[in-house]
Order: sequence, then C-alpha cells, then structure tokens
Amino acid sequence: MTLSRRRLLQATALGPLAVWLPRIPGAAGAEPNPTQPGTAVPPTGTVVDAGARGGILGIGLNWDGPGPGGVVATVSPKVDGMWRTAIEVESDYGHGPPDPTGRIHGPAVLVPGATEFRITPRRGVDNLRHVEIPDTPGPLRPASADGGGLTTVEPISGLAIIERSNWTDRGRRATVDCWLGSSVDGLGCRADVGIRHAVVHHTVNINTYGPEDVARMLRGIQSYHMDTRGWDDIGYNFVIDRFGRIWHARAGTIEGSVSGAHTAGLNTESVGVAVLGTFAHHDPNQQILDAISTLLGWKLGRYGVDPLGATLVRSAGGDYAEPGEMIVVNNISGHRENQRTSCPGSRLFSRVPDVRSAAAELVPVYGHLVPAYGPDAVGIAGWTIDRFTPTRPVTLEVVIDQVPSATIVADAPRPGLSDQYPDAGDLHGFDHSVPIDLDTRSIVATVTAGDGRTAMLLDLRLFATFIDVEPTRYFAEGVYWLRANELTLGTQPGLFEPVDEVTRIQMAAFLWRLFDRPQPAAPPPFIDVPADHELAPAVAWLFETGITNGTSADTYSPDAPVTRGQMAAFIWRMCGKATPTRPSPFKDVASSVFSTAAAWLFETGITNGTSADTYSPDAPVTRGQMATFLHRLAVSPQAWTTVEPPPVVAATLASA
Repeated sequence: MTLSRRRLLQATALGPLAVWLPRIPGAAGAEPNPTQPGTAVPPTGTVVDAGARGGILGIGLNWDGPGPGGVVATVSPKVDGMWRTAIEVESDYGHGPPDPTGRIHGPAVLVPGATEFRITPRRGVDNLRHVEIPDTPGPLRPASADGGGLTTVEPISGLAIIERSNWTDRGRRATVDCWLGSSVDGLGCRADVGIRHAVVHHTVNINTYGPEDVARMLRGIQSYHMDTRGWDDIGYNFVIDRFGRIWHARAGTIEGSVSGAHTAGLNTESVGVAVLGTFAHHDPNQQILDAISTLLGWKLGRYGVDPLGATLVRSAGGDYAEPGEMIVVNNISGHRENQRTSCPGSRLFSRVPDVRSAAAELVPVYGHLVPAYGPDAVGIAGWTIDRFTPTRPVTLEVVIDQVPSATIVADAPRPGLSDQYPDAGDLHGFDHSVPIDLDTRSIVATVTAGDGRTAMLLDLRLFATFIDVEPTRYFAEGVYWLRANELTLGTQPGLFEPVDEVTRIQMAAFLWRLFDRPQPAAPPPFIDVPADHELAPAVAWLFETGITNGTSADTYSPDAPVTRGQMAAFIWRMCGKATPTRPSPFKDVASSVFSTAAAWLFETGITNGTSADTYSPDAPVTRGQMATFLHRLAVSPQAWTTVEPPPVVAATLASA
C-alpha cells in the first residue's frame, strides 16, 4: 500500500522519517476468542439490580454494528441510595481485535459499590445488549493512595510501577499469531524493532473510586476484555489511577516492547497508557499528568523516541488508514488522533501537549532506525541526536548475541533532518550492515548521550535468520532444518510466516526442492501454471512423478490452500505409496480417500494427528506445520523403505 498524497506530504514536512517497506501484510493477527453478547436491553431501557445479581462490579454494552456514531446509551449507577451522574457509552471498537460476529462493544463501565445500574438507550441503536461484569476476587494486598503496601519496581528514580501480581493472579491466554511488525514472544507478542510511539486513553469509569477499589476495577477491565471481548488479556500496557499510581497491566516485561490491544491498527509498536476514570468533563489532576509524563519519558527514552516528534509507522487498518498503509503518528498521541473516538476525553486530551513537553525532559538521546532484512545480513540505517549537545555526533554500539560487534559514529549526511531539528543540523545519519547466520539470535543497537544515559534504537530477535519464528515454538526445529538446507528463504527477507496457510504452489516448491530440484521432461499441463512461471518445473515434476493430477484435467489451483488430507497424499505418493501395516487411529479419515496416506504418516512418525483419534483432513496446513512434517520425514528411516531418499535427507539420516 502506497502513501496517500496527503500523508506523503505530511511525511515530507516532518523531515527524514524513514519509510520501511520490507514486507506485505499477511495475517492480521489471531482471531479473538468467542465473545459474550449478553442480555437484551428494551428500547425504553432497563435497571440491573447489582445486589440481587450478586458480585457485579459494572456493565458492558454491545449492539449491532455499525450503529449510530457518538453516544449510544448512558449508564447511571446508584451508590449509597443515590443515582449518580450518568456515564456516556460510545463505541470502543477502536482498541483491539474486532468482534467476529460484527457486533460493536462499548467500554467496561465499572462503579465499585453500585447497587443498581440504569441503562438508557439513545435512538438509532439496534439490538442493544448488556453484559454484567463480575467483581472477581484477586490477590489480597493492602492499598493506600501513595501505593504503600504494594510491591513495586523502580526502573529509574522517581518512577514506581506497581507490579501486576498486586491486582491479578490470572494469566494471559497464549497468542498464536501477531500483527504485522510483531512476533510471538512467550505467551504474547513483542514489537520486532521496539517501541515507536505511545497512545493515551481513559477507561470511562467513575472518578470517585478509592485507593482500595483500583485492583478490583483492573480485574473488571481484564475480565471484560478477556471474557466478553474475547481478547487474550487486558488491553492496556499500563493503567494510572487518580492518585498518580502506575499499575503494570498487560502481561509481559515492564521494560519490553509488549504489543497491546488499545488502538486498533497501531498496537504493534506502541505502548498504551490508560487513566482510570472519565475525562470528557473532568480535569485530570497534576498527579495523573506527572505519572503519565514520567512513565512515557522513561519508556520512550528507553527506545530513543522523541516525545515531541512524530514517526512514520505501518498501520494494520483502522478509521484513518487502510491495512498496510504508512501513516504519520505523534510519538505521544491521544487515542482520538488515531481512531474515531472521544477517548481520552476532551479534558485529558487537551493536556497531552503538556505531557509531551514534560516527558521530553527525561529523554536525553533519540533517533530512528530502519532495519532491512537479508539472508546473511541486516542493514540498519537511521539517525540519532543528543538533546543536550545536538551538534555532537552520537556513537552507536551494535551488539550481536551479547557480544560487541561494531561502533559507529552517526555523522553521515541525513538530508532534511535539520528541518525537524534546526539546532542539530543534518550530520547525524548512519548506515551499517550487520552480518548474521543461522545461529544469530539477537541484534541490539544502543546510543549513548553525553550524560551517559542510553537508548535502544533496535532490539531485534532472530531465529534461523527469521524475525517471526520463536525458538520455543513446535515448528522451530523444522524451520531451522529447512533454512539450513536451503529449502526455504521464507516468504520474503526476514519472514517465514509460520501461521500462514501453505498454498498448493508452495507445497510443490517444498517437495521439489527436497528432491534437489529435478528437471521435468515437459512443462506442466495446467492452464493456471504457465510454462514461464518460476515454479512451473516444480508442478511439472509433481505431475510427471504421479504425486499430483491437479484439481482437474487442466488446472492445478496454485493459490488454493493445501489441506492436511492433501498434504498426506502428496508426501505418501512422493515416498512410493508404501502400504501401512495397520489402520490409523483417526476416526475422521477411516472411510476417506486419505485413510491409507494418513495411516502411513502416523506409522512413520510424521504426524500424531490433531488429537488422539482425529487427523482433521480438511484443515489447512500452515507453513509451520509444513516445516515440521518435512523435518520429521527427513529423520524417519522407515519413511524411505520404498524409494531412495534425496541427498539432503540421506545426509540428515546419516548425521542422526
């Protein structure tokens, strides 16, 4: 996706913000878990008796999309026998993964101590429903307005962050796939290159909660995000309460580049900070503003991000950008700058410029680095400036696998940089190639300010030269074997895309390369694989050897996904159609055309099925699964009793 003219002009006006276009968007990320629609709300409204229902902390609303813009309903809580100010509810869809049913959700309206909630719909909203958010028990910690009694970490002097264990003992769900620009890291996702910008939110709750209520409210938001919205955890990375206390929210390291679910389309390289409360008509106090500024000054400073600047990032889609579009975002923005929403409320949003200025005082050195991936090197190019001595060139230290690799002086011309930083000039650029091999695991690029403080412009993880393969995933060994034997270079430099589906043309390429690229006698007979296609020899070889007859007499359907049943048939035929000694344990292929192939795959140890008695023959094969199947095939001597193994397999068997 190219830059629109408007955004291209914005980027030019902002100076040398590098455009990185190394990849095409693939899977948008893991689908959310099933959502809960809740109970219908009559057009005249309803009252939910929290006391009678027992243990209700708040209410969440959802409705048929797209619905009216702006406020769709109000929720009025009754506390101590009195109806309190109504809380306006609008769409909250601009945070994380959308509801797969198409319904639109509002935020979690949480009111500790409320005995009733009165829901009043506005006109134009269809099929409004409410969900009751439970007041779930959690860790018992004493709480005070100054954070006393809570365990904290202090990454820098004056910044105390309350640990997640103080408010929840619930773990996050494992994420299967990540948004473009981030990769699986443990149970979640981390930005491939680090944090690029921050987004400020409010949570749309009452503002009169006590210090002892905050942990309950965080659990309520977590419950709503996970159990009603179907997300993998609470969406915000950090939450700040009205007492100025900073709570570690989303699971993951406090220091790391943990991807959140707070700004749809821009979750990958951002940190999301939410203030607990509603700030449409209520001013944030100085404690809140100081907490946001200190937190973001430290967090952005850690990654060399200028709080007063702007950055060009790739959007995964949203109100103001198409998937894959490059857009300019302020390095500290209010949510409404990136989505059609009133978040973080007009009063808090009006103070975002003050937050930027205060945060900037904590950032001594900043810059921007753009990686370019290759099979044997990662290029790093960008710029960096010391805020205190802006004309002095900054030194960049590159460390590979915790071993110093290079020291680079950032003094190369960077045309246009002085437009954004007039006091610095243009001589602050760098361009360097970092050599990598199959066993390179990390590249860190750090800059140091004149006062000794440092920032990471790059914190990159690799496995087998790919940035999207975590070494602990089940397919990692197979991917490494494929890459080591030059059976794949990935889908494009730096990417293997293990959760993408394997197409029939990719399957042909894998098997053809496995057999050392034999040349067929004739081109393929399929009209959808022309003779000049780069993989025409692979498809022709599959047809010539009887591994495939195509999807019809004259079509191969190269872009169609390969199912697990088809994959079994391909590999079984390729290995000589050996007869298994017993049927497979899989009930879902017992009478299928794939029964013999599946039984042979099970007998040779290439597959264990998707459960003890299922094979799932109609499920698509992912690239990670394909790597695993082929590696198991290569280390299974019993798979090669009918045909001679190709050289790469013979070498693998010999070294086993």
